[in-house]
Amino acid sequence: MDVILTWDLQLLLGFNQALEGTIIEDFLILIRNKYIWLPLYLAIITYVFSAYDLHKASYVILFIVTAISITDIVSSRIVKNSVERQRPCREVQLQDQLEVRAYCGRSYSFTSSHATNHFGLAMVMVMLFGRRRRWVGVAFFSWAALISLAQVYVGVHYPLDVLGGACLGVALVRIWGKIYSPWLSDITSPTSA
Repeated sequence: MDVILTWDLQLLLGFNQALEGTIIEDFLILIRNKYIWLPLYLAIITYVFSAYDLHKASYVILFIVTAISITDIVSSRIVKNSVERQRPCREVQLQDQLEVRAYCGRSYSFTSSHATNHFGLAMVMVMLFGRRRRWVGVAFFSWAALISLAQVYVGVHYPLDVLGGACLGVALVRIWGKIYSPWLSDITSPTSA
């Protein structure tokens, strides 16, 4: 386990310092801001209500909202409080080595709720729309990966935090999809669009 944690720390420090002073630095700091993505979330909601009748759209929105609520609760309240891993930006021994570029939250580090929630949403999009449009999976998983990497770059999470969050988000949504499948089964083909 010590070898894995050493590797995790080295990856964090290497990535944290690699892009300093580049335009990519500004991009990574920007994309982790939740308000940047409001137009995307509104576009998803608009698409759902334009592609489905009101009854189906309500089930789709309910599925999305409950899936993300589950990922957030499990990551931020259950896993983080069970593991109790300190965030790198709160580690005193890293103060001279780590450039912290964002607010350092007070919650624990493992798992990254940003990663859990965004990979969970990516999995939702694949389950709902990815069968007919293969690009949906590539686009949403790439988006989730970028946001997760940004969490490492700004110094608020270790790489294993985001990897664990990604796996947790995908797994939880797949399980929720199985439970919700009686209501989802006839939703995957829109009535229009």
